[in-house]
Amino acid sequence: MSRFHDRTPTEPSWLENPISLVEEYCIDQDWQVERPNDNELWGEILGNWGGYRLWVIFHEDTEFLQFNAYLNLKIPTRFTNTVAQTITLINERIWIGHFEIWGEESTPVFRLVMPMRGAELSDEQVDDIFASLYQECERFYPCFQWVIWGGKSPADAIAAAMVDTEGEA
Repeated sequence: MSRFHDRTPTEPSWLENPISLVEEYCIDQDWQVERPNDNELWGEILGNWGGYRLWVIFHEDTEFLQFNAYLNLKIPTRFTNTVAQTITLINERIWIGHFEIWGEESTPVFRLVMPMRGAELSDEQVDDIFASLYQECERFYPCFQWVIWGGKSPADAIAAAMVDTEGEA
């Protein structure tokens, strides 16, 4: 079920630019967002491991909608190859989207790109995108910590992240 309040699905702004729908979703979640221009949205999503910086951009020329969630984690240069190996193993386990190292900041980023050519973005799709984005960031953030600061191998870090816990401690 959608988390949106009353909205007319045929409003022109929703059809012309999917960023408007994404912005409405974020506001509905009480997330702090800003929209520097018609095709971009910046914000922050709070998770159990800290905040994830959000950048959503609509590429008018290709009609692709791109979601990026930057993990609040700087990768020391000496761990770049190990983190890259970890990302390869992580990406084998993700159905939609992928992790990569954002070169400019040397930080892990979860990226999901959706082709929109002539299509309207639905409330349910936005729910699904953010659910996936949040779930994958939360599930794999510890992997990066374990590899960088815990001395675990990529395989051990992935195995630890894939264990589902029940209950609360």
